Amino acid sequence: MFYADELFLFNGLKQNEKDEIISGLSKPADFKKGEIIYSAQSFPNAIGVILEGDAFAVSNNESRLYMRSFKEGTCFGAAAIFGKDEPYVSTITAKTDVKILFITEPQLESIFLKYPKTSLNYIGFLSDKIRFLNKKLGILGCNTAEDTLFNYLNSISDKNGVAELPSNMTLLSKSLGISRASLYRCLDTLENDGLILKEKNIVKVIKNEKNH
Repeated sequence: MFYADELFLFNGLKQNEKDEIISGLSKPADFKKGEIIYSAQSFPNAIGVILEGDAFAVSNNESRLYMRSFKEGTCFGAAAIFGKDEPYVSTITAKTDVKILFITEPQLESIFLKYPKTSLNYIGFLSDKIRFLNKKLGILGCNTAEDTLFNYLNSISDKNGVAELPSNMTLLSKSLGISRASLYRCLDTLENDGLILKEKNIVKVIKNEKNH
C-alpha cells in the first residue's frame, strides 16, 4: 500500500509536517473495478492520489485514446483545479478496486500558504505533466505507423521505460489510426529492431524518441 506521506507534494517536509497536513484531509474514497472515477462532466475539483489498486485514463475525444495507467502512488486530476469550469480532459476508470485520497483545491491553497515548499513540488509535478502532453502531441506528427506506435509507447512509459498495453487493442488501433493487423506487425518490427522488449501486455522501451 502507498502511504500518503510519500506523496511528491510532501518532498522536503518533516514527518510531523506531513502528519499535520494529512490529518486535515478527508478520508480516502473507495471505487470498485470498472467504476468511473472522473468523466468529462462528473469530477471533483481535486487531485487524486492512488493509495491502493490501479486505474487508467482514456481521452474524451472521438479517438478514445488510451493515455496512461495509474498505479499506487501516482496522481491525477491536475486539470480539474485552478482553472475555469471546463469538461475534464479524460475519463478515468478503476482497473481494479481502488482506494483514492482526494486533495481539494481549497485544501491545496491552505497547504501552499503554510508550507511554501509544497507549491514548488506542485510546480515540478505540473512541469512533468506538460512534458507528458508534449510527447502525446508528438504522436500526431509521425510519418510511419512504426513511429506513431513507438512514440505512443514512449509517451505512456514510466521512468524506467516500462509501458502497459491497453487490453482493448482494437480501440488502440483506431485511436492511433493503424489497423489492428498493422499494430501487431509494428510491435514485431519495433521488437526486431531492438527498440522495445515485449512480454505479454508489458512493453519496455529500449531507446527513447531522440535516438530513434
